Amino acid sequence: MKTKVTKILLAFSITLLSLPALMAQKGVEDGSKYGHGEDSIRALQNLSMYKQFYRQKSYNDAIKPWRIVFNEAPKISKNMYIHGVNMYKILFKNSKSVEEREKYVDTIMMIYDQRMEYFNSKGYLTARKGVDLGNLSPKRAKEAYDLIHEAVDMMDKQTPGFALNEMMQAALKLYNDDVISEDEMVNNFALASDILDYQMKNASSDKKRERYEIIMNNVELIFTKSGAATCESLIPLLTKRYEEKPKDLENLKKIVGLLRNFDCEESDIFEKSAEDLYELEPSANSAYSLARVFLKKKNWDKAIKYYEEAIRRETDDITLARYNKELADILLVADRSPAKAVQHARQALKHNPEDGNPYLTIGRAYANAQNFGENKFEKNTKYWAAVDMFYKAKAVDSTIADKANKLIETYSQYFPDKEEAFFYNVTEGSDYTVGGWINHTTKVRF
Repeated sequence: MKTKVTKILLAFSITLLSLPALMAQKGVEDGSKYGHGEDSIRALQNLSMYKQFYRQKSYNDAIKPWRIVFNEAPKISKNMYIHGVNMYKILFKNSKSVEEREKYVDTIMMIYDQRMEYFNSKGYLTARKGVDLGNLSPKRAKEAYDLIHEAVDMMDKQTPGFALNEMMQAALKLYNDDVISEDEMVNNFALASDILDYQMKNASSDKKRERYEIIMNNVELIFTKSGAATCESLIPLLTKRYEEKPKDLENLKKIVGLLRNFDCEESDIFEKSAEDLYELEPSANSAYSLARVFLKKKNWDKAIKYYEEAIRRETDDITLARYNKELADILLVADRSPAKAVQHARQALKHNPEDGNPYLTIGRAYANAQNFGENKFEKNTKYWAAVDMFYKAKAVDSTIADKANKLIETYSQYFPDKEEAFFYNVTEGSDYTVGGWINHTTKVRF
């Protein structure tokens, strides 16, 4: 009997001794947020400790308790992962050792992986992981690029803008290093712009739409810088886009804008898109697009017609200056009325007086005036007026001085000579009004 009681007491004692160990369990083991027993206390103590150091920016001190929380209580909070990435980025920045920096990058990747395991958001976090990898370790650009593509595949139209922008940045680097092909660079642009088009169209606020537009502009800029944006690569891509949504206003605007930017205005798809755009929305921009279509085809009448329509509808001064200047040059090239060309050049100056180019156009219009003057002397006085405009051009805009000087040299040799002027009682240095539609007062010189 005594032996039996002794055995019972011994068993009871062993149970009491092992009870704390049975009750203590880490969160990583039982799937709970903090764990149980002593391990939960340990997790909460280290959570509090690392947070205090983190708030004080004492990151070296915060790392040790943070690691304990990370390893033992992985479900404790999402902020723990965010703080971890932030701290290791700072340690990376402050480290001078290449080997140490590489370890920090690997740790950041591991933090993202564990956060995905316990808090999901796999698409978004894979994108963040790829972006951080690309920024912290440029030599792993292809790995970062593949991660971002993996994220885009998961999120599709919900892909955040930062990921699309980084995908294009990574693609540009890989394309320049001959790692990816021109077709892949073009496909990246198509993918990013399709998603951003969708996001702009479905944006819940103007502020969000503006943010998407900024990202789209940057994506287009990266694509332009790549050199992969050629008419040969763009036309098939944009033809497909046109066929998918031939009457979609935003789609047509994008097609027309891209083809114009890359000087693909002679293509059939540009003409189709521009005409459809004008039919749907007869704006200054769509009229201008049509004008460029017909200009490339030397259909002067239609080109002039649509330029005039664009000018009639446009309100922006700088754009009006450009439209008027271009139309003035077209009127000269097409051998139409030089007087009308001068009118449009003067309108260009009215809207942008700091641009000297319209003065060059006016000067050329004067110099090329036909059926002007009744005798050789009067015919040649137009060159005085023309050269005055060339001098005016370079006085207003020093960037075109070389061009103006060449024109001055070319046309000064056609000035009336002194004998002819003497015959008409015109003396050097006196004022003289060049007649006809030119109607310009100049100084006599030989």
